[in-house]
Amino acid sequence: MQFSKLLVCSLTLASTAFAADTGIWKIAPPPPASWQRDRAADLSARRKALMAQIGERAVLILYAAEARNYAGDVDWPFRQENDFFYLTGLTQPGATLVLAPGAGKIREMVFLPRSNPARESWTGHMITTAEARETSGIQDVFAAGQFNGFLSALIPRSRAVLAAPADGMGGAGTSAAPLANAPAWSTEFAKPIEYSGRQELQLYMILPARPNAVEYRREQEFAGKLASVGAGVNIKDASTLFDNLRRVKSEREIDILQHASDITAEAFQRAYAVAVPGTAEYEIQAQFEFTFLRRHGHWGYPCIVGSGNNATTLHYGSNKDTMKAGDLLLMDDAAEFDQYSVDVTRTIPVSGKFSKQQADIYRLVWEAQQAGFAMAKPGHAASGGPDSIQGAAGEVFKQGLFKLGLITDPGSDAQMRVWFNHGISHGIGLNVHDPGGRELQAGMVITVEPGLYFRFDALEHLPKTPEMEKFAAAIRPVFEKYKGIGVRIEDDVLITTGEPRIISAAIPSKIEEVEASIAKLRRAVKTTPLP
Repeated sequence: MQFSKLLVCSLTLASTAFAADTGIWKIAPPPPASWQRDRAADLSARRKALMAQIGERAVLILYAAEARNYAGDVDWPFRQENDFFYLTGLTQPGATLVLAPGAGKIREMVFLPRSNPARESWTGHMITTAEARETSGIQDVFAAGQFNGFLSALIPRSRAVLAAPADGMGGAGTSAAPLANAPAWSTEFAKPIEYSGRQELQLYMILPARPNAVEYRREQEFAGKLASVGAGVNIKDASTLFDNLRRVKSEREIDILQHASDITAEAFQRAYAVAVPGTAEYEIQAQFEFTFLRRHGHWGYPCIVGSGNNATTLHYGSNKDTMKAGDLLLMDDAAEFDQYSVDVTRTIPVSGKFSKQQADIYRLVWEAQQAGFAMAKPGHAASGGPDSIQGAAGEVFKQGLFKLGLITDPGSDAQMRVWFNHGISHGIGLNVHDPGGRELQAGMVITVEPGLYFRFDALEHLPKTPEMEKFAAAIRPVFEKYKGIGVRIEDDVLITTGEPRIISAAIPSKIEEVEASIAKLRRAVKTTPLP
């Protein structure tokens, strides 16, 4: 059945957001209770942990993400800066967070842009003071126009670089003019001001070293201006602090990631059902994005839907080709929920059954992933020696590729990397590549994603060395049987004190389960509409 006919069937129930589970179609459950119930407590614990790290001689300032515009007329969907969101849960542009462990009663505060009915009639509701308090748990909320008054008191020489705002949205360019309800900054922040006067104050902001960090332009400009006037503060990059905090997830974060995985599982079953010969790759992309949006999510990264030789391109993104009988389809697609993203890949046979050569490669990738899972435990590493996730998977690959005749030396990493040329694991969370660590710890959530890729022209682009030319000549006859095959299997793994928990395990990956799931779902879709 062609996809267009399947879509007509599925649309008959499209208005039912959560259809009953018939035993065939599985839908994502509602968001976890902890998502809203434990939010303020979770955020408060993070702020306390960060303040404990920076100490009373320091102040942290974080800016909300800047709104982005295309062609002067189209606003991109707003997504909050991750570290600001990690500490506040607020999605308001123009906001600023200040943490001051050495202050008096006011140690954490948010500056918000004032409600502007003229602006809101165009761009929608702006978060109110009451809403900010409820969402973040931060009780001291002030107008954005008061921020520079605070800075002027904290760092007197900063007055020389504080300009009037262009749009009233707050941040480092907000007017220093005092407002009627401004606190007595000199009293509330007496200790930090004292440290500032003695040139002992440490000012933490997000100041990544990479030159193309456009997201943090304001922080870099403000730090440069403070340095130019000899403000006498020690400016520090807070990135490492957040990396350390965000590596290990709270129970609430794990619940949210599991929910994003459940939404992803619902989307994958639709793909298994409708990815038949004659279907365009972008129609499968549409199934993923439709599911993510209807479950109040979004894609965590642009969808990768690559069929045939496209499956051998790691970050294939055009999704424009039409799937053919006999193709493999590699789908690297996952949901983001409340800014937390998972990362999942599956590779399936478009015709419903793997060919012998496809099955050879698929089983090898699956076995490598199982070896990686076995190393996903505290004290092990994501990459490194044979007891790391990458190392264990690599040993399986080398032995398997040698048996298939696709490498000539089972001890050669260089030969293996011709077919397996990427890292196998990274953290997930607020970023799809979230901070990780050399050594795994309980509470980390990581990917395990081995893959093998046999591009049609792979042997034509090897290094021109005698060793590689000899290798290419030796394996070319076998390569001809496998060229055009690309397989990646990626799951998300919670590191525990015992065995790892595969949070994406609901999406079939074992070869027999994949084929059985495709057969069942494609039979079902002929008579039972998609949920």
